[in-house]
Amino acid sequence: MLVIAVGSVFRSDDGAGPELAARVRALDLPRVTVIEALGGIGLMDEWTGHDAVILLDAVHSGAPPGTVIRRDLLAAPLPREWFRLSSHQLGVADAVELARTLQRLPARLVFIGIEGRSFDSGVGLSPEVAAALTGAAALVQQEAGALKATPVAARRV
Repeated sequence: MLVIAVGSVFRSDDGAGPELAARVRALDLPRVTVIEALGGIGLMDEWTGHDAVILLDAVHSGAPPGTVIRRDLLAAPLPREWFRLSSHQLGVADAVELARTLQRLPARLVFIGIEGRSFDSGVGLSPEVAAALTGAAALVQQEAGALKATPVAARRV
C-alpha cells in the first residue's frame, strides 16, 4: 500500500499533507510506504504498480478549519474547487481525473484531507489543522487496514 502526501510546508495549512505523512510514518504500519509528492500529473507515476493508494492533502472546501474529509475516489471525484489555492502545477483533483480518463487509477484510491484555514506564505499550521492531525492519522491507519484487507475485485467500481 502507498500513502502519498501532497502539500507545501511553506504555505501554512498546505503543509497538512507532509505533516500528516510524518505522523503516519511514526505509526510504522506494516507494508505501508509513505512518500511526499508535489502533486500534479506525477501522481500517476508515483502510484503505478500499487493496487491501493491513500492521498493526503489540505483542502479549502468551505467546511470549518480542521475538518477531516474522507472520499473514495473510485466512487466520486474530488471537486476541483477544493484545491483552487493549490501551489501544485496541476491540481490533485485534475491529476486524479486525468488518470481516470487514461484508465491509470489504482484499483483502490482514497483521499483524506484536512480543511485548512490559511494557505498564505509562511511555515506552521493553524491550531485547528494541527489539532486534526491525530484523528486524521488514525483514519489513515484505519483506511490502510481496510484497503489491505479488501480484495481488489470487490472494490472495483
